[in-house]
Amino acid sequence: MQNDDPADHYPLYPLGMLRRHGLADAQDLAERLPSWSESELREAFWPAYRAIRVTETELERCGGIDGGERVLQLNGQPIFVSEDIWNFQVRAGAELMAALVAALERQRAASPDIATP
Repeated sequence: MQNDDPADHYPLYPLGMLRRHGLADAQDLAERLPSWSESELREAFWPAYRAIRVTETELERCGGIDGGERVLQLNGQPIFVSEDIWNFQVRAGAELMAALVAALERQRAASPDIATP
């Protein structure tokens, strides 16, 4: 069945994904770590994600040739990841975001390769 909600169609489809998974008002990783550049977040995110991952399920994906968006269920909680050549964005609820931020900060403290401001 065709959905006529504009949030489910390009270029607004990420809004539909966020709404469907209860992430419309979720925290943004870049806002939680304002001293980190987008390239630092992009490089460090997946290792930090794997460090806290106990369980994972892909709930929804919308991709293109240069990247895309997906919603995963990480440790029972939804997380939105938008990754393409132009931007990198992560949104999650407060509890999951706190765990991600802590993992990223531990990773930065332990690795001389990750720049500090």
